[in-house]
Amino acid sequence: MTNQILLNGCAPEPLIHYLKALGIFRLVAEQLDPQARGAWLGDAFALGTEKTAEELAGFFLNEYRPTPIVAPWNNSSGFYPGDKSQRALLESLCRLSTDRFGVYHDTIAAAREIVGDRKDAPKEEEKAGMLSQARCSFPDAAIEWLDAAYVLGDEKPGYPPLLGSGGNDGRLDFTTNFIARLLDVLPGALQQQATEQLNAAAADKRAKLEKRLLKQVEEQAANSRQQLRAALFLNCPATLANVAVGQFHPGGVGGANATQGIKGDSLVNPWDFILALEGALLLASAAVRKLAPGARSMASFPFTTRNSTVGYGTATSNEKMRAEIWLPIWERAAGFAEIAYLFGEGRMRFNSKARQEVQTGFDFARAVAELGADRGIAAFQRYGFLERNGQANLAAPLGRFEVPERERSLATLVHQLDRWLDATRRAIGKKETPPRLLRARAEVEEAIFSLCAHGQPEQLRDALVALGAAECEIAVTPRFRDDNYLRPLSGLSTSWAWECWDGSAEFEIAAALAAIRGEGKRGAFRTHLEPVKPGEGGGFEWTKDDTGVVWQAGTLEDNLAAVLQRRSIDARPAGFAHPQLQSSRFASLKSINHFFSPDNDDDKLEALLRGLSLINWTPRNGTGSGSDRVDSPVTIPEPEADPVATAPGTAPKAAVPKLPPTLPRAYALLKLLFLPNGKLEADSQPIRHEPAVVPLLRAGRVGEALAIAERRLRSTGLTPFTAQLYFPDEEGVRLAAALLIPIDEASASVLAEAVLRPLQTRS
Repeated sequence: MTNQILLNGCAPEPLIHYLKALGIFRLVAEQLDPQARGAWLGDAFALGTEKTAEELAGFFLNEYRPTPIVAPWNNSSGFYPGDKSQRALLESLCRLSTDRFGVYHDTIAAAREIVGDRKDAPKEEEKAGMLSQARCSFPDAAIEWLDAAYVLGDEKPGYPPLLGSGGNDGRLDFTTNFIARLLDVLPGALQQQATEQLNAAAADKRAKLEKRLLKQVEEQAANSRQQLRAALFLNCPATLANVAVGQFHPGGVGGANATQGIKGDSLVNPWDFILALEGALLLASAAVRKLAPGARSMASFPFTTRNSTVGYGTATSNEKMRAEIWLPIWERAAGFAEIAYLFGEGRMRFNSKARQEVQTGFDFARAVAELGADRGIAAFQRYGFLERNGQANLAAPLGRFEVPERERSLATLVHQLDRWLDATRRAIGKKETPPRLLRARAEVEEAIFSLCAHGQPEQLRDALVALGAAECEIAVTPRFRDDNYLRPLSGLSTSWAWECWDGSAEFEIAAALAAIRGEGKRGAFRTHLEPVKPGEGGGFEWTKDDTGVVWQAGTLEDNLAAVLQRRSIDARPAGFAHPQLQSSRFASLKSINHFFSPDNDDDKLEALLRGLSLINWTPRNGTGSGSDRVDSPVTIPEPEADPVATAPGTAPKAAVPKLPPTLPRAYALLKLLFLPNGKLEADSQPIRHEPAVVPLLRAGRVGEALAIAERRLRSTGLTPFTAQLYFPDEEGVRLAAALLIPIDEASASVLAEAVLRPLQTRS
């Protein structure tokens, strides 16, 4: 019969408790019950075994055989003349029963053979040689420790951040601390120490001392049992030892401001430290070699990456962090062999096409969100090894990253940014990088990390906005971008727009504007935001001709009016009868009406416009201009119907638009001069535009602009009801901005019916 023992003393954080769960699982499977199974259940570890909870506790107290953990290549390891107190610990261990410590004795003997008559720990090249010797001469039972402590590469050894630099973190040696904690809690060790004290005492004092030592051993053993039960089940208080704990337990390291006084002590349950170090052995390192001719091998550590200062509230650009580790949380009960294999293959990749290796925590988040995780992994607990107490590293928890349940995550769209992200990562971060570019890159990575973590449309929208803002910053640093070969970001698929569509008027208007295209000198709307031009083979490239870049630091309406005027100016030299305002997306009259209201969020609209302008809006059937077509890789299948064209807030082609009662009639009249194709209907006579209209509106002379519009319409055979329409002169710029927003034929017909006489009465 299998018992499920809930180990409440084991939790995903802090790190010492997570590693403790791994240590218990490993030791039980290897030494007590090979059929044991384990899984995370909430914030506790559930161990399935034939043994009872009492038998489990008894095993660790009386039968558990510690893994031989020594590090003769380090100072303070107990193998050199200066390591007096540490040497005494090794001697005490060697005097314990060989039943539980025989392999440990053999390992210490092998280490002493390697050290020989050296007076100090080896340096640099000598250290690599000793590490190699250890792998050759240590007993097989100690190899597991060596794999977790270091890996031998082509050039120099690699050390996993989990165990410092080969079993020590600064002056703290994990191995001698491990031995000291064993001597503090194992009943045999406690009895051995009492016996040695008794034998060293004078004969006439032994009787009295024996009684005192017997009571002392009983108290120490009882305290050890209570500490063990607290470590396993968290069902009783435990006496904490005032000893070093290292980076595994940030809350217990003590130091300045750690308690009510000036300085706090370092406190830890000895069993926590012992079992955590046993669990750390499951994260064995390996030497991996890239599959390329002449490639060198490099150290690889399970679920370990370079640091990335995104995704947690205290992140700063100058954060000192050794690395990150993402530890899996699995909810399906599994045998130890399965979990050992999981950790053994714990190297992540992302991007199903390029299969890029994960290098940073940012990449790890992408890998999890894009590819998900099999083997029942529900989440990853993220830790960063940060400098927090002087120069000491602490394993600070950076949050839990849930594995997305759905088959396709929105984060798959980030594939389309791979080249751009790689280029910005190489360029932005150098010493000469302008601070605003560092901020822009951080905001992009933070937004994408949040997208990977949550996968909701609002996170995708935030990522698109951050990309637009970053591209704007790169655009205004020509020297930096040219020196670092940063190309404009382009070619995002329309899936970006559909997946993050929020149904707002601002989004609808931004999409309609961003999708504006044209022929001749002025093509995509983006050419007014940044100095770009269509490049060879698709995409965009930077250009020194920035005459089309009219977007400045002014208001949204000023900039939109400037774009319309720029397109009006460019139309005549190019031989066009009207400005190039064709678009594959249109705004509804309801949204146009919202644009005139105080409720319109100009900041949101502008931010969305910058992001949406990065999308390839060219129709798939190739009806758009060849000059601004961009080949866009699409990594996920799009719906059969065009989702953006039928998204909430737009005007479907089959629907008849309605004229909002509050939509200014002045707009309706003037808009007839700024239709996408210059015509009310496909077979109607073109309405030639008047270049003077936009400057008049920007100057606040709305009445004059309306009069010109009336004359132009009459010359085309269209008769307005009147040109005496009221519109505040101070809102003329807003009116000009609204004229730029593309609308469809049906909406244009509704506007015509509102301000023009019926065809049969026109004269």
